[in-house]
Amino acid sequence: MNAAVLEKPACFDIADTATRLFAEIATRTADIEGVSRPAFSEIETETLNFLIEFARSEGLSTEWDAGCNVVFSLPEHTRAERYILVGSHVDSVPRGGNFDGLAGVLAGLLCLVRARREGNRFPEPVKVIAMRGEESAWFGPCYIASKALLGALSETELSARHKKDGRKLDEHMEAVGIDMMPVRAGKPLLDRTTVKAYVEVHIEQGPVLIERNLPAAIVSGIRGNFRYKKISCFGEAGHSGAVPLAYRHDPVLAMAELLNVLDAAWHDFVAKGRDLVVTSGMVSTDQQKHALSRIADSVEFSLDIRSQDRDMLETMHALVLKHVARIEKERAVRFDLGQALWTSPALCDTGLTEQLAHASRAISVKTALIPSGGGHDAAVFSEAGIASGMIFIRNRNGSHNPQEAMEIEDFVIAASILHQFLSNSNQRPNAIGSAGNRTKETSPMFTNITDIIRQKGNAVRAYQAAAMAAREAALAYPLRAVGYFMLAHSAQAFADRYYGEATQAALFDEELARLQETAIRLEEAFNHEDKSEWLKVTSALASHLCRESS
Repeated sequence: MNAAVLEKPACFDIADTATRLFAEIATRTADIEGVSRPAFSEIETETLNFLIEFARSEGLSTEWDAGCNVVFSLPEHTRAERYILVGSHVDSVPRGGNFDGLAGVLAGLLCLVRARREGNRFPEPVKVIAMRGEESAWFGPCYIASKALLGALSETELSARHKKDGRKLDEHMEAVGIDMMPVRAGKPLLDRTTVKAYVEVHIEQGPVLIERNLPAAIVSGIRGNFRYKKISCFGEAGHSGAVPLAYRHDPVLAMAELLNVLDAAWHDFVAKGRDLVVTSGMVSTDQQKHALSRIADSVEFSLDIRSQDRDMLETMHALVLKHVARIEKERAVRFDLGQALWTSPALCDTGLTEQLAHASRAISVKTALIPSGGGHDAAVFSEAGIASGMIFIRNRNGSHNPQEAMEIEDFVIAASILHQFLSNSNQRPNAIGSAGNRTKETSPMFTNITDIIRQKGNAVRAYQAAAMAAREAALAYPLRAVGYFMLAHSAQAFADRYYGEATQAALFDEELARLQETAIRLEEAFNHEDKSEWLKVTSALASHLCRESS
């Protein structure tokens, strides 16, 4: 890849520069459709070289680290002993989208360019890292570069083979120039004490920001998961019309029953304000034997269950095992689960999250606090004890496909939040990392109730579920009962008012926004040091509810 330097405009325009960089890299890494930047490949290296050429043309310092990632900084911060690290990855899935990973690298890089062009200096040193090999699509393991940096890449992961050429990950990493001796020994390539905080900008890979009509969000945490890559269920083949119910051992219906039980549990837990998602992305019978008129003798399927709450994952795993045993007995089938692969949840640092939210408010950008369903390098930094935070960018059509549709205006907003944070990183009273990486929130959140409405589709049934969850929370948390009761009353009243009616979606959006505002006011009041604030806010809200009801 001949990394020609983009022509520099007279006045720095982040939108124009970002557009041209995204377009240039997309052209250079184009596949039959979308882009392909394989992990630890020549294409990935050429992409990094292109970014180096651009950064040097802007007067930035660049260097290859021990993991053959590229680190950018202002010249005066090159040898900083402690710094804020901003980063993401440049690799992609096969025939994927151009923004996944790359948006985070460019957001950080363009913050450095802006500071250099405008003659500003960040109060604390900042470095931006463009990492390799985050995607699991090429070898199986994910977060390869960040795990190598932090000494967390296992021998099993290093032995994983490339999906196309069959060579081991270890060989591919060595081929791009990485000294593999410390990696194989599990020794960190990065001194973690030098990193004050890690911040990652990334496109959202789900529909939440699209549905909420928000350009960006602050991430509360990254869901952990347990996965069964291939569950097999074995039964007995037979003629679809000749075998009565009493004699059937149907593995497909056994699988369906298990998934239905898990789906019902999912709905129940979400209604109670718990964080959970359940997916079976691969389902198949034997293509050589399956037929319309044949009872299958086996079926294979995957199971991917995710949550920010480790206890929730443990509960769901126990539920899987319980119902597998029951269904085997009742339907006379046999499940082979294989090995469960676990990834721990990683909550973002609460002090850092608050600072990012403050930066957003400072530039008059409305954001939300949402969980990340997809995994990111930030999870590895968080697990290593480094204060970590994330900013999401609105993105249509999901991710890992050529139809990723991030708007450049939204990218600019996310980059502006990041720049505001970096420009004021030492001016907030609650320092980064002061709250630590908590494994749980210390108190229940009123906004969990409005999250239930969003997760259930913002319809009448969603408000009924939210009202039920709020009533249960009022009983579970007596000190906050009055607040939860108000939310329950509002949600139930709205559901009753529009039950069975054909109503425009805009009305539901307005009600959700009003309820969200109420939840936020309650949260702020009940977290206020002055307890009289509780009475002041709840009295005002109660008066408002009475006026509405009269």
